[in-house]
Amino acid sequence: MRQPLVIFTILLTTMCFNQGVFSQTTEGGLTDLDLDFKIEEVEKKPYSVNADIEAKETIRFLDQDALLFKQKYLDKKQEDTIWQTDLDLTIEGQYQKDTIKLYGRFNGLFYYNDDEKWESEEKAEEAYISFQPSFSLAIDAGKKVHKWGKGYAFSPSAFFSRPKDLDDPDATLEGYYSLSADYIKSMEGVIKTIAITPVLMPVTRELNDEISSEDEVIWGGKFYFFAFDTDMDFMFLISDAMDNRFGMDFSKNLSPSLEIHGDAAWVQTYQQYIIDEYGNTSEQGSTAFSLLLGLRYLSSRDTTYIFEYYRNGQGYSAQEYENYLALIENGFDQYLNTSNQSLISKSKTYAAHYNQQAAMRNYLYLKISQKDPFDILYFVPAITVVYNMQDQSASITPQFTYTPFTNFAIDLKTGVLLGESKTEYGEKINTAKVVLSIKYYF
Repeated sequence: MRQPLVIFTILLTTMCFNQGVFSQTTEGGLTDLDLDFKIEEVEKKPYSVNADIEAKETIRFLDQDALLFKQKYLDKKQEDTIWQTDLDLTIEGQYQKDTIKLYGRFNGLFYYNDDEKWESEEKAEEAYISFQPSFSLAIDAGKKVHKWGKGYAFSPSAFFSRPKDLDDPDATLEGYYSLSADYIKSMEGVIKTIAITPVLMPVTRELNDEISSEDEVIWGGKFYFFAFDTDMDFMFLISDAMDNRFGMDFSKNLSPSLEIHGDAAWVQTYQQYIIDEYGNTSEQGSTAFSLLLGLRYLSSRDTTYIFEYYRNGQGYSAQEYENYLALIENGFDQYLNTSNQSLISKSKTYAAHYNQQAAMRNYLYLKISQKDPFDILYFVPAITVVYNMQDQSASITPQFTYTPFTNFAIDLKTGVLLGESKTEYGEKINTAKVVLSIKYYF
C-alpha cells in the first residue's frame, strides 16, 4: 500500500525541484527580476461560470422478438414504443487565486419514461482543487476525468476513466476521485516536449467503488513525448484487485487535413467469464491485447471523415456470444413451459459482461459530417456507422444539428439497428430510436 505513495512523492519532489522553487540566476547575473505590471482594462476575472440546459425527447421502437427484450421483460406485455423526456442542466465553474484553482462541473437530470415514471439524478461529474506553482506543474486532488488515449469512439488505453458512449462519444464523462499531477517541460532536440502524469486512485466502499471490488490504492501514470512531429503516450495501471495494464498511443498529422492515430493496451492475466447455452460457466485467463487504429480527414468541401478499427482483446468470439444468446432463448422457453426462471436468471448474472457496448472483438467505426451543405449556414448533417465484423450486424445513426443563433442548438438523431438473429445488434431491445434535443448555453 505504501509503495505507490512513495513513488508518487518522489515524482512530485522531482517535478518541484525542476521548476526552480528556489531563486535562479540568469545568464546576465540578475536575480528576481520582476517585470509584472497590471493593465486594469484587460485583467482577467478570477472566476468563470458556464451552464447549459437541454430538453430532450427520446422515442424507442421495441423489438419484442429480440432475445434481450425477452431477457428483460420475460412475457410481460409492453408497448411497441417507449417515450422518454429528459431535462438536463449542467453547470461548470472555476475560481483561480494565485496558484490555487477550484474547478467543478455539476449535472442535474430530471426525466420521465414509461418504466421509471418521474425520476431525478444529481451528480458532480468533476470537482477538484488544483495547485499550480508554475505553468509547467499542476497537482490536482478530487474528482477528475483523466482523458487518456487518442481514439475518438474507443479508448482502450484510458485506464482511469469510464468508457465512452458509442451513441455520443463527445459527451462529457463522470470522473473518479484521485490525486494526480502534471509536469510539462519543453526542450531542444528530437524530443520537443515531455510530460509526466502520476495518478493515485483510492478505492473504498464509498469511494470509486465502481472501478474495483476491494479496498486499495490503484496507482499508475502517463508519460508524454512530442517527437518527430508526433504525439506519443506511454501509460500503466497497477492494482492488487484489478489486472495490471500497460498502454501506448500516438497521433500524427500527415498533412493539414489528414491525421492518423492509434491506441494499444495490454491487460495482464485478464480473467474472462464464459457461459454456454446450458448455463455452464468457465473462466479463462490470458493477456488481453486491444488495438485501435484510426484517421481523421477534412476534405476541401468541409466534409469530415472519422474512421477507426477497434480490436477488443477483452471481447467475446462470435461463437461465445451466440452461446450466450442461445442461453437466453433456452431460458425463455423453459420459463414459458415450466415457469422456471433458473436459466434466464443465470443469463442475467452475466448481462453486465455480454450486454455492454462493443462486447465482441472486432469493430469498424465511421462518422461522416458535412459543414453548411447547400450553403445552409450553421447546419451540420452527419451519419455514423458501427459495424460488428464478426457477425455482420450494425448500428446506423443519421444526425442533423442546426445552430440558428449563438448559444442555441437543435439536434435530431435517429438510430437503426441491423442484424440477423443471434447477432449483437440484431438482438438488441430496440430496433430503432429517435432523439430530438434542444440545448441552450448561457
